[in-house]
Amino acid sequence: MEILKIGILIIVALMLSNGIPTFSKEITTLITVSCCIVVLLYISDYMISAVEYVKNVAEKISFAGFDVVVKAVGIGFVTQLVSDIATDCNNKSLANQMVFAGRICIIVLAMPLFMEVLKIIERLTGIV
Repeated sequence: MEILKIGILIIVALMLSNGIPTFSKEITTLITVSCCIVVLLYISDYMISAVEYVKNVAEKISFAGFDVVVKAVGIGFVTQLVSDIATDCNNKSLANQMVFAGRICIIVLAMPLFMEVLKIIERLTGIV
């Protein structure tokens, strides 16, 4: 039922933004960004409960890198959202910069995990 509410909100925002371009491009952009923010705030409770559930499961199987994975997924979601908004605002260069920044952030975030994997490989192969 929640997805239906979100779908209706987005359809209304699309109808408003497609009906207004003759008047003002800025208002269309404001409607789009506002709708994205409202949807994000609306689903934030669901995202938090889903992350908590997966975190509990990860604690039971003792996966040490779980926090890195969750943060990387979060970075991916934020990156995609902002990139899509920038693309909708006809600013492809800023959208590309956001995607690039998201990739760099994920790589930096995952560096300690990569180092741990390398240490395990060193111990298993005997290479010092």
